[in-house]
Amino acid sequence: MTKHDLDYEFDFEKEYNFDPNAETEDDFDLDALMAEDFGEEESQPLDDILHQQDEPDSEDELHFDQEFDPVFDGGFDEGLTSDFDFDFDGEMGMHSEPAPVEEQKDASDFDFDRDFKPMTEKQKEFELDPELQRELEVTEDEETAVQQEKPASDQTQQETQHSELSRPHQQRRKRPHSRRPRNKAREFKDVMLPRIIAGVAALLIVSFVISAIVYAVQGHKLKKQERLEAEASAQSEAARLEQEVKTLLDEAAKLAAGYDYDAAIQKLDSFTGEKDKYTELQRMRAEYVQTQSQLKAVEDPSKIANLSFHMLIADPARAFADKKYGKSYNMNFVTTDEFSKILEQLYENNYVLVNFSSFVEEVVGEDGHVSYKSKPIYLPDGKKPVMLTETMVNYFGYMIDSDKDGVPDKGGAGFASRLVVDEYGEVKAEMVDAEGNTVVGNYDLVPILNDFIKEHPDFSYRGAKATLAVTGNEGVFGYRTNKEAKSKVSESYYEEQVAGAQKLVEALRNSGYKIASYSYGNKSYGKDASAANIKEDLQHWSDEVTPVLGNVDVLVYAKGSDIAGAGAYSGSKYDVLRDAGFHYFIGSGNTPTTEITDKYVRQQRLMVSGNQMAYSSSRFIDFFASKTILNEQRGTVPEK
Repeated sequence: MTKHDLDYEFDFEKEYNFDPNAETEDDFDLDALMAEDFGEEESQPLDDILHQQDEPDSEDELHFDQEFDPVFDGGFDEGLTSDFDFDFDGEMGMHSEPAPVEEQKDASDFDFDRDFKPMTEKQKEFELDPELQRELEVTEDEETAVQQEKPASDQTQQETQHSELSRPHQQRRKRPHSRRPRNKAREFKDVMLPRIIAGVAALLIVSFVISAIVYAVQGHKLKKQERLEAEASAQSEAARLEQEVKTLLDEAAKLAAGYDYDAAIQKLDSFTGEKDKYTELQRMRAEYVQTQSQLKAVEDPSKIANLSFHMLIADPARAFADKKYGKSYNMNFVTTDEFSKILEQLYENNYVLVNFSSFVEEVVGEDGHVSYKSKPIYLPDGKKPVMLTETMVNYFGYMIDSDKDGVPDKGGAGFASRLVVDEYGEVKAEMVDAEGNTVVGNYDLVPILNDFIKEHPDFSYRGAKATLAVTGNEGVFGYRTNKEAKSKVSESYYEEQVAGAQKLVEALRNSGYKIASYSYGNKSYGKDASAANIKEDLQHWSDEVTPVLGNVDVLVYAKGSDIAGAGAYSGSKYDVLRDAGFHYFIGSGNTPTTEITDKYVRQQRLMVSGNQMAYSSSRFIDFFASKTILNEQRGTVPEK
């Protein structure tokens, strides 16, 4: 304790004439004075008190029980719950200078500024609660300011009064000590606040525990969900791979059935999963490689036959009974059922359907010029290539429209009226039957051949189909796309017919058919026709048919004609045909032949008809047995 820790603000020598150097204590007996104030039994020599005050428990801590209990025995300590449950300002009336910041202690140490601040008279009298005390403090501060403005004499008087009020605390402690009620703020701080803190801490702990449990449960659920999703994803991926394998196997099987083993192997190699895990892929790939190695090359295309048909008769009864053209139909046409039987026998005799692209390679030079050369056809041992051609796929009006009103009717000769694309994207034939009903089905070569190849995919070499030759003077494939239809009916009707024909042609080409010209007006380009005649006919083709079909490079000669006999093509007629874009030429003859030059490809087709099957059956002996094919409704087939 330093000399400034207790500053009573009065001078003992001045107030009590105390002389520390006096030899006697006659002038001033401090012990007697204290006895006078407190009584004999409560008195204690001042030296003992000062001695006790000079020996605190620690340098910075003041314990009231040790320092002041000998003086205020029984009065001040009464009712205290702890060493700090009293008000120094109220009880002691003392004040001290504030301790330096670095020397201030926590709430458990004495705060002299707080605990020894002298109480005001109003505080002593009323023992106010903290809020009112703060108001009084503000008032006292205002009074202090007023007093500072008073004359020096007034200030001296106040100092004297203050000095008297600051006399030794023994004089003011005569009244019994009455412990004031505990300060509410302090009670909140000492009692309620710890409880609140403990409650909040407990709540936080519980919240943390609950959050940890919830997080753990959510984490478990998340991991479970992730596991389930991973399993589902794995199952989904496995299912996808299984489906991919199935799809690839099916597509590869179709390619292999058409003898395109290179494409089949590439299809299997496109699998996106681990191939080693799917033994069927490996097994089929190995099988395709093995089968491909056993194929035989057909390197001489000169003997490839081309069997040619006109449009087929769907209703033989009406066709052969037609008064005007019945005889011609019987001689020159083949029925749908006869064609189906021919396909069956071709298949049984190991024939495989090919087209020009199967054995002709087009080589484009640096100057853009195209030259042609043969390429081998790879087939299993014993298989033989064959071509099919259908001509006059126009469905002329005289065959289907008996009253010539431009609409097919039941008076027609039993032929299909046009080719159509059905709701499934398949090409079918539309016909008006004998009852006048418009029906759609396999009433011509195209739908019959399509269904046969579906059932026997190995009948088609790499997707090859037939060559379809049309004229243009009455439109194409039963659609009236000629200028006469535009002028006689309407512009909208013409546009509708063109749109239908274009949709059909796209479907035909996508399914493997080749489109050819049969001349524009079903004209012979033989010896009776000049180069000028051919050019004029082809100009009509270019004007009316090319906008519908696009460019075609195959010409099938109508009426058994040809621009030349034996020998190479040359001359003005050939120049006209070449300039029109034709490079593949199909004539007719009794012996099938194919010639490939660097400038063009020329072939002789073998015409199949009722007359030929009935009277020249030996021509077809290698392909089918004619007598087993002829429809009984023909009766006796006319020779001429």
